[in-house]
Amino acid sequence: MSLGRYGVYYAPPRWSDFERFGTAWLGRDAETGEPVTQPDLPGLGRDVLRELTVEPRRYGFHGTLMAPFEPAEGIGEATVLERLDRLAATLAPLHMEPLAVRAIGSFLALVPAYQDGPAELAEAVLRAMHPLRAPVTEADRARRRANGLTPAQDRLLERWGYPYVLGEFRFHITLTGRVADPGLRERIAGLARCHAATVTGRPHPVRELCLFHQPDRETSFRLIHRARLGNTSETS
Repeated sequence: MSLGRYGVYYAPPRWSDFERFGTAWLGRDAETGEPVTQPDLPGLGRDVLRELTVEPRRYGFHGTLMAPFEPAEGIGEATVLERLDRLAATLAPLHMEPLAVRAIGSFLALVPAYQDGPAELAEAVLRAMHPLRAPVTEADRARRRANGLTPAQDRLLERWGYPYVLGEFRFHITLTGRVADPGLRERIAGLARCHAATVTGRPHPVRELCLFHQPDRETSFRLIHRARLGNTSETS
């Protein structure tokens, strides 16, 4: 029986201002699965924001370090947890550089000023956790290729099961789904910049590797475990 999918993500510290911002923006607490009241943005309305955040809400407020994967045959959840905890203990915490609201293609995200810290962390996670993943399926391979991949990305897909790793990795925290209309996208970006002003413009601590789980493709992800990096304190 399938265990579903696991993703290794950055998520803000529990009960931090950044977590409160993220859960409210997406309208869902990924740790409890409970809905959260979204902000009423001037001239937009909660119904519009709710529609714009349907897809990221399924994943929870996060930045991907290792994209969702299905464990290989014979690998149980206990093994995934043990490997992640063991890895986290060997890694030092870091501070993520200040974030800004930017468009990535047709969606909006929070992107750090520099990628070095998250990229190094993501590579360590990828190399440690990849041996636990099942081979990429033909369906997932076709779905990725349908979006258009460069030759380098296609090679990464074959080797690592995901095309946006290592040299193609770009850390971001997704804020919206696709917004096709450029004018609407820019208007939402302006509103998001104003609303996010209290959590952008300053670094954020990265003290945990967060394990998210999706039992099946129709179910939303839940944050099920926080693995502490090194010997870090509980303060945020």
